[in-house]
Amino acid sequence: MWPHTVAILMGGRSKRMGIPKHEAVLPNGLTMMDAMLTFAGTVAINTVVVGGDIAGQRCIHDLHPGSGPVAGIETLLMSGLDERYLVVGCDMPMLKPETVQQLFVVGHAVVFSKDPGDLFPSTLPLVISSSCADACSSYLASGRRSLHGFLDELSCEVVPRPSDVEEQLSSINTIDQLNNCTIEQGRP
Repeated sequence: MWPHTVAILMGGRSKRMGIPKHEAVLPNGLTMMDAMLTFAGTVAINTVVVGGDIAGQRCIHDLHPGSGPVAGIETLLMSGLDERYLVVGCDMPMLKPETVQQLFVVGHAVVFSKDPGDLFPSTLPLVISSSCADACSSYLASGRRSLHGFLDELSCEVVPRPSDVEEQLSSINTIDQLNNCTIEQGRP
């Protein structure tokens, strides 16, 4: 088990979904948040939810609500809860522990490549160190909010993305995607 913290971002507006993503029910009967909490519990010793309240969970509120995932990451990095975090979205219920373990390498920020065989960074999941807090704050203070832009600025360590994990790394953003996702019964 990874000796750090999984951070689940949930501060988005869910415009395309039409309902809060963390409350959306998957074909296996779990909510997306329940699936992500189960995932987190199999990956690391600590879990924190960023951007909202979930009963029975350690939660922290965005310092800049409505400012996107970079603001949630800034809040996380400034929290002092840990030195390293695996950051995932609450809308990634197909993610598997064995996939993210490939990100647990040395580096202040580690991501998968966007496509198999290239070195262009993807966004989430992301392993990031608290040492990136000042860079995150400076990025937001400049008026920028793009997660891709922030990760480009950090010069992340890019881990080659395996070719068979595209579905796992996808976020569920619409009701159609929710209804068509392939999650095993009883297992996130």
